[in-house]
Amino acid sequence: VIMKFIEKLNNTSKIILLTIYIILLVGILVLVGTIGNGKKEQNVEDNIFGVTEENIPGDENMDLAIRFKERRTLPSTKNGTEKETQYWDFQVYLHLKDQNAIYRNVTIYTAIQKRDGTTKYEEKSLKILTGVENNAQIADSTTDRGGFSSYATTSKTMVYNSSTEEYTKKDGTPEKVFVKVVYEIVNKNNKAEEKTFSYKCDIINSYDLDFDKFDSAMTDTSNNIILNDNIKDILKLKVRTELEEDTSKTDTYRLNVTYNPLKENEKVVKDASIALFLGAKNTESDTEDYFSNYIEFAQYYGSLPYLYTIPQIATAYAGAIDIDNLYVYAKVNNMDGTNSETKVYIPVESLPKY
Repeated sequence: VIMKFIEKLNNTSKIILLTIYIILLVGILVLVGTIGNGKKEQNVEDNIFGVTEENIPGDENMDLAIRFKERRTLPSTKNGTEKETQYWDFQVYLHLKDQNAIYRNVTIYTAIQKRDGTTKYEEKSLKILTGVENNAQIADSTTDRGGFSSYATTSKTMVYNSSTEEYTKKDGTPEKVFVKVVYEIVNKNNKAEEKTFSYKCDIINSYDLDFDKFDSAMTDTSNNIILNDNIKDILKLKVRTELEEDTSKTDTYRLNVTYNPLKENEKVVKDASIALFLGAKNTESDTEDYFSNYIEFAQYYGSLPYLYTIPQIATAYAGAIDIDNLYVYAKVNNMDGTNSETKVYIPVESLPKY
């Protein structure tokens, strides 16, 4: 029918019809190409440093753990133009599995994708001194190495323009982090072999969670915060606090994470995440919800440090912010694709003191 219709058209009509057909065809090809390129760019962006599909935090020689910690700066005056600022500190830890091996020439590459669409790249070389390399200091040798530290690596704030008397929002909240570790290990035959592994994770932010749906929790006799049955044998979280006098309003917390990376009901654990938030009130100068009421106290990702104790100190808010609850989000990912998570909170006044 279409061919008979075309045959009845005069030459001018046929040329016009052919032109319209070509334009439509080119438009479709351009659209398909744009969509395809967009997917390609997204795939490349999601595969920084050549992260494998397994996405395991480490290899046969070392494990990798990542920590984020938020620091918050408050306005110096209530009626000024300053707003709150959230800063994120970022650390990478390496757990050396073989203390009889020699690790050399370690370089850690990191890329942090932020909510504003930008990516921050950094790299640092690390000198790992094992007991084998220096027997005189073997007593000081540990299996956990803070191999990378970057302070105020990104921030979220509002910048005031005095000429326009308006604020510009700057949201550098971290959303994804990629880490690549390149190192040499010396085997029993005194031969150095270069190794490489990469890992990525999604950062848990306060806007990802509904804190009203967290379950109330308490501590057990060992002062560990009670997590749910599916996760309590894999992760143990001990948080102690020393509440100073009311005049200072400085709450000091000490965090201890115990992680069993081997099995969960005969399932092999791939990695885990812990995110702790302090429930707080915004300052009087903050008239909108741009700044979260939940301070990201500490977050760990990857193969979490074994029996690793790191003092975590909440900023001294000089009474401007009152902290009420400690919220805990924890998740364990298994190699078979299954996972277990827990969401609990505990009033800070109920935390064991030291």
